[in-house]
Amino acid sequence: MSQVTPSNQYAVGQLWACQGRQDGEQPTLLINRIDQHPLAGGNIYHVTLDGLKIRNPRVPEGVMTQLAHAPVTDQTLQRSQLRLLGQQAADPAYLQGYGQWREAFDAGNAGSFGVSVATILEIVERQLNGTPLDQP
Repeated sequence: MSQVTPSNQYAVGQLWACQGRQDGEQPTLLINRIDQHPLAGGNIYHVTLDGLKIRNPRVPEGVMTQLAHAPVTDQTLQRSQLRLLGQQAADPAYLQGYGQWREAFDAGNAGSFGVSVATILEIVERQLNGTPLDQP
């Protein structure tokens, strides 16, 4: 897998607004790195999601506002109602999560999300709170 500069509309440093799960949750998505993976059918975007309201009993005040690293595909970007806000430097906070993900990915134990950002946030919140994904 190699880092690439894609020929499509997405590039490292782009900051996008995207659809949240509820009113008041206005997430942003920052593209930190783009890896090409031919077997996965294209690019894997390593993004930071900010402006979140994820319930997490393990953090002060019980709400997590940032997900420093999430590996996503073109499908995630297409399904998230993105609106370009501008450009900024990659967030170095993603590097720790990227390193852990990369090690697991290379061992065949990790993948990437292909669902909307709102769905990713729901999955993460449910996992952090021990709620099965198949329960409402």
